[in-house]
Amino acid sequence: MIDVTQASDARIYNRLLGGTDHYPADREAVRRLLALAPNARELARINRQFLVRAVRYLAGNCGIGQFFDHGAGLPTRDNVHQVAQRANHGARVVYIDNDPVVVAHARMMLDGERTLILDADMLDTSDVLARIRQAGFLDEDAPVAVLFVSVLHCVADERDPWRHVRDLIDQLPSGSHLVLSHLACDDQALREQTGEVMRRLTGRQWARVRSFAEVDRFFEGLQPVGGPIGDVAAWRPGTDLKLQLADRTWIAYGGVACTP
Repeated sequence: MIDVTQASDARIYNRLLGGTDHYPADREAVRRLLALAPNARELARINRQFLVRAVRYLAGNCGIGQFFDHGAGLPTRDNVHQVAQRANHGARVVYIDNDPVVVAHARMMLDGERTLILDADMLDTSDVLARIRQAGFLDEDAPVAVLFVSVLHCVADERDPWRHVRDLIDQLPSGSHLVLSHLACDDQALREQTGEVMRRLTGRQWARVRSFAEVDRFFEGLQPVGGPIGDVAAWRPGTDLKLQLADRTWIAYGGVACTP
């Protein structure tokens, strides 16, 4: 059963990107978020542009043919499988999400041949990998791109998202890549205020905005690719529309990195 009276992180993101798959509770959450952080809409667009650039680069320039997108947030504009398969026709994409609206949309739009949706907790690494293998979507000898794009702010420290990301990376072939972005700032008051408001509006789907140093921890032991870990707007900007944040108190922080 889908509770449309409760705002959803995925639908908030959809609303910020100009999509149409949202409900009054989501629109109210966006209104409250914009009152607190007026640059949230631009930030969402910058984050999405980063995802598209990263997937296009890995599929086209690096020949990556396997993508595991955690917290998929479907539907949105230019989904991962569309970007990856334009650059590498044979690319296979697995979406991992447990939002019932996301899962329902995915089952309608994905073909099951080169794209797959798993209704699963994205941090249940053993279950996720076992099901991907069972579906025949994992080539054990080929590198994988794993995506955690603007989703780990939903994972509380108590669940240790750093350990879960590391556990996944350690089980993948050499040469695999991590694509990760996270809402981040070094203003502790803003981090706490934003987290408190969004936890209340989303029924505690949010955890918190983290500091830059806390996001850096996800990349420990990995080699940055395409630029340093930092503001994702600066990661291989290319010819994408340049978006400027009126207030840079918080940013989408992250990057792309390769396993040894």
